[in-house]
Amino acid sequence: MQLSNQLKYFVVLAIALFMLQACGGNPAANNAGTPAADIPKSEPPYDNKEPDTYSVEVTQTTTAGVERYFIARKGDKWRVDNAYGDASQVTSMRLDKDYVIAASNKTYADYSTGHGYDERARMVEDISRGLLINRDPAVFEKLGSENGMTKYRVTGTPGKPTESIILVDDKTGLPVSREIYNLEPQRTLAVTVKLISFKKEADDKLFAIPKDYKKVTIEEMRPVLVGPK
Repeated sequence: MQLSNQLKYFVVLAIALFMLQACGGNPAANNAGTPAADIPKSEPPYDNKEPDTYSVEVTQTTTAGVERYFIARKGDKWRVDNAYGDASQVTSMRLDKDYVIAASNKTYADYSTGHGYDERARMVEDISRGLLINRDPAVFEKLGSENGMTKYRVTGTPGKPTESIILVDDKTGLPVSREIYNLEPQRTLAVTVKLISFKKEADDKLFAIPKDYKKVTIEEMRPVLVGPK
């Protein structure tokens, strides 16, 4: 599996290696249709604040296949894994400094970065398609509850012929999945995002570089991240 465009976007913020757009389909903000003008937009009717400490696996399913991610945060420490569980898994991690870690050849590199918390938060928002962080008010229509889940229809981004269906766990108050539909030329499912095994905790072991990994320069890491020149 190649490094996804979303993680590539993050790496360009960190090491200025390349530029490209966010991955497959509509970006996170483009997940709602155009509502009637008299329906006011609002904040999500569920917990929409990223916890200071948590861990979660995220899957994005499209016609192209499934992409898996892992996100963990503990205060100022955090990590984001792309191609999670795959031999080509790449990790971006913030400890005492920023690191990129490649599972394929057991290497890691540290680097200086100009990005800040907001850029990291934006990547989390993109990966989760607004389930973990959503900064765009929309119209949330409650469709009903069943089997401990409440369903919402989300519309509201002007000029975007799309809508979303979000499921919220009634027990935790947290969203667990989002289906994003394109409405033109006909209603078709574009992407399904799921949060799996969400925990409001993160083991310290998640924020450590494996001892058997070799340190290399960021330039030596480049082929692993973006392919050979």
